[in-house]
Amino acid sequence: MRTRCSPVATASEVVRIVVFAALSALGAGCATDAGPSRGQQILFAPSVASMSDAHTWSVLVQGRVFEPARDSLGHQAVIDVLAPFVGAVCADPLYRERAGDLVSDSVRSVQVTVSLGDEVARIGPTDAAGYFRANIALANDQALRLARDGVVTFESLPGANDPSRFRGTAALVPDGGVIVVTDIDDTIKETNVGDPADARANTLLRPFRAVAGMPEVYREWNKAAGSNVHFHVVSAGPWQLHEPLRRFTEEAGFPRFTWDMRSVDTMDPATLIGEAVHADPARLHEFKVTAIRALMQRFPRSHVVLVGDSGESDPETYATILSEYPNRVDAVYVRNVSGQGKAARRYVDLFPSPAASVKLLVFDDPGQLPRRLGAGG
Repeated sequence: MRTRCSPVATASEVVRIVVFAALSALGAGCATDAGPSRGQQILFAPSVASMSDAHTWSVLVQGRVFEPARDSLGHQAVIDVLAPFVGAVCADPLYRERAGDLVSDSVRSVQVTVSLGDEVARIGPTDAAGYFRANIALANDQALRLARDGVVTFESLPGANDPSRFRGTAALVPDGGVIVVTDIDDTIKETNVGDPADARANTLLRPFRAVAGMPEVYREWNKAAGSNVHFHVVSAGPWQLHEPLRRFTEEAGFPRFTWDMRSVDTMDPATLIGEAVHADPARLHEFKVTAIRALMQRFPRSHVVLVGDSGESDPETYATILSEYPNRVDAVYVRNVSGQGKAARRYVDLFPSPAASVKLLVFDDPGQLPRRLGAGG
């Protein structure tokens, strides 16, 4: 553990150190070999599989190739210098772990080979953030044979430079049920996005805390609906923070989630500072709308329940989706963190028709949410 930290730096010095770190890791960040090199890792995100026809599943495989920040002196220097900008004591182990996730070196231009049952697929190349995403066709009989509790497991094959294998999962989601699409920050996790300093602390400095009552509500929905419901995260946060967030949701007792997060190249200096301090709201809104549209198109007979908060653009995002899919959005639940009730002009403008307004519930306490999906609000 590091005990000595760099002195406070100016923003321009942060930029110079980030550039230095990126250049010092250039060999890893611009790899061209098939598969990651030794010391690099693949982190698969839990994803969905859908029926593409009566006999075939389309399995989404997504993840990120990266080199952990702990293995790079340059990246450790970035963590040191970033500390005063986010209000951290740079020797704090929790801060170093979270900041290390954020600045872990993205490995671009890498192809990942995945084995899924009898299928072997090469995916990539990874983008500037190390992210990859592709669909693999899997025969129905194979999927049923491989599935355990509705989930299929796959793994990466070793490359020429590294014998390591990494495992991932995809949930077999039947079309025609209900998908609960949930935000993370201020919806199920206390973040306080409205106070940037507090939000940074809740993201990088403090243990994650669940919004009181939300794990219980989600568990009740899961118990009542059983196999008819699936839970899916759409968060505009960067994939770099996926692993600590996934652990948080499991430890807090939420049902199993599949995930959509944003591909962000945090080794770009301006992007890193922006993500650590304040991301562009318009870009976050666009990402969420696009991700939910893709989910609606992937499961054309499924209905959705949209759960978010009023701190950023969830009401605007969900109003857009409701306007495009009025017969498939069963409810919109918005946690009130901005002091605006349902009668506020914001909601009147976003949900102007009686048919749209009746689907909206703005709640102050999770106890106001129905205990069964489709029970109204």
